[in-house]
Amino acid sequence: RLHIQKDKRKKGRCMNLRFEYYKKYTLIIVCLLFPLFSVYAADSIIVYRLGDKSEPIWGMFKKSFDSKGYNMSIYEGADNIDIHLEHVNRINKTNASLMLALDLSIKEKEDIFIAYTNTKKGKGRFLTIEEIHGQHIDKSIALAKDIATSFNKNVKEISVFPLLGVDMPGVFIRIACTKELAGETLNKLHEGIQKYIKRGQ
Repeated sequence: RLHIQKDKRKKGRCMNLRFEYYKKYTLIIVCLLFPLFSVYAADSIIVYRLGDKSEPIWGMFKKSFDSKGYNMSIYEGADNIDIHLEHVNRINKTNASLMLALDLSIKEKEDIFIAYTNTKKGKGRFLTIEEIHGQHIDKSIALAKDIATSFNKNVKEISVFPLLGVDMPGVFIRIACTKELAGETLNKLHEGIQKYIKRGQ
């Protein structure tokens, strides 16, 4: 009987040690993975594609940003207000953190243009479609400046049709660069976006 009791105690201690080990191991895994899940959620972005859609740099852009872990939803730019509003209704239902109205092209000479919209904040409870994006104007300006800093460029304030009715921070970006510098240019865009996202966390 004494031997049996000792064996039971040993087994009990082993079970407790295993339980403590698995508990600590699970906690470590959760702590390590949690920041990854947080970054993944924060890096959900909307891309409103403008300009020539056949430009080869678009494929490079998608491959580059996919490899960096972005969760991108790409919408084709629309000149028609009805089609645009259909896009906006879907865009505003997402949990994306920002929108890029993006025009990419391969040219012989670099041309970078970054702007936020001149939409103003609404003052009443009920906002017009023009005022919806104005609620995010401060963050849009911050986003534009962070991206512009990566390119050593100044930011402009203009009327940006693609941001009409969009209920999240957003900017207009036109990037033209040589094919040789496309990878470096897209990395600069990524750096500017990350600077904005990390500062907002």
